[in-house]
Amino acid sequence: FWKAHPVHTAPAAEAPPTSMSIDESLYSRQIGTLGMETMQQLVQMRVLISGMRGLGAEAAKNLILAGPAAVTIHDDSPAQMRDLASNFYLTEQDVAAGRTRADACCGKLAELNPYVQVKVHKGALTQEDLAQYKVVVFLDKSRKEIVEANNFCRSKGIGFISAEIYGLACRCFVDFGPSHTVIDGDGEQCRSAIIAGITQENPGTVHTHNDSRHGFADGDHVTFPVGVDRA
Repeated sequence: FWKAHPVHTAPAAEAPPTSMSIDESLYSRQIGTLGMETMQQLVQMRVLISGMRGLGAEAAKNLILAGPAAVTIHDDSPAQMRDLASNFYLTEQDVAAGRTRADACCGKLAELNPYVQVKVHKGALTQEDLAQYKVVVFLDKSRKEIVEANNFCRSKGIGFISAEIYGLACRCFVDFGPSHTVIDGDGEQCRSAIIAGITQENPGTVHTHNDSRHGFADGDHVTFPVGVDRA
C-alpha cells in the first residue's frame, strides 16, 4: 500500500494547567486526536483575536473549548442589530446599552472553559501588544492592517492568521513562519492504494491495481510503509 497525506477581564478563571497538570478527563478526545505533546503546547499558548463579529465569536468559542492558557479578544466597535444575525453571543440588550462587541461576548466566552483566562483588550493594538502573544488572529480587517500586523508577527516568530467571510465565500491566510511545513492539502483522510508494480528505470513509475482509481493528485505527499516488497 501507499498513502497520501493530502483591559476588561472576565470573572476570575482557574490557573491554566501546566504541561504536568492537563485535565485528561476534559481533554481526552483532543489528546487522542492531537497527542499529548501538542496538547502540552496548546495549554500554555496565549492567543489574541481581533474582530468579534460572527467569525470572531465562532473562532473564540472553538479556541477556548480547545484549552489554551489565555485568549484576549479585541473589538471596540459597539454591537449593532445586524450583528445579532451572526454573533450568537450578542443580544438586543447589548445593542441598547451600547456595549462593544468584545465586552458583550467576554463573560459568556469565559464560561466555556474555567481553565482558560479570557479578557478584553481596549484601544488600538500596538506592536508591544502583539508581542505578548504566541498567535495573533485578525478578522474582518483592512489589507493595510493585515499586512502591517503580519510583517511584525513574522519578524518576531509569532503565528499570524487572518480571515474574512463574504456571504457564502470566505478567505483565510495563515503564516507560521518559514519553518512551518504543511503536507495535508485538504484535511481529508489519507488515501491508500494497492501497488501492482514499480518499474526499474530511474525515476521509476509506480503502477496501482486496476480495480479502482487511486484518487491521488500532482503534489500529494506519498509514503511507502516499511516492508513493501520491491522485488
